[in-house]
This record gives sequence, C-alpha cells and structure tokens, in this order.
Amino acid sequence: MSRRYHVYSLSDPSKAQRIVGEIGKMDGVKKVDISEDLREMDIDADAAEFSTVMDRVVNICNKVSYGCEVKYKFS
Repeated sequence: MSRRYHVYSLSDPSKAQRIVGEIGKMDGVKKVDISEDLREMDIDADAAEFSTVMDRVVNICNKVSYGCEVKYKFS
C-alpha cells in the first residue's frame, strides 16, 4: 500500500536523508522517499502494518527534526 503525506517544518536535506534511512529499516516498509523540496513523503508499506508504521514515522520525524509534522495528503 502506497500513500503520500505532507511534511511540515523540515528544512534540512541531511535530516530528510536520516529520516528516510531510519524509516527504510522498519519492518513492513518497502520504500520511502521525501521530495527534493522536503514537502512530501511517499511511503510504501504492508497494508496490515501501516498504522504501526505511521506511528513510528511520526516519532522518527519529530526526533530527527524537532517540530516536524507528517499529515496524510488527501487527493
């Protein structure tokens, strides 16, 4: 299952790479990518584990970049 999220308060590309690296190591995550403008994140993960994955994603983002928020992008 692939979903796209808005990313807020992330301005450092090195922090974005760190976030991608940590999320990519999680069980159930197939692919993760943050756009070059640091405003969107695409996550592909197992549907059965998506809720658990997203709880950890929010914590990782806030830990790496204080104030960073991730919100689902409705299309």
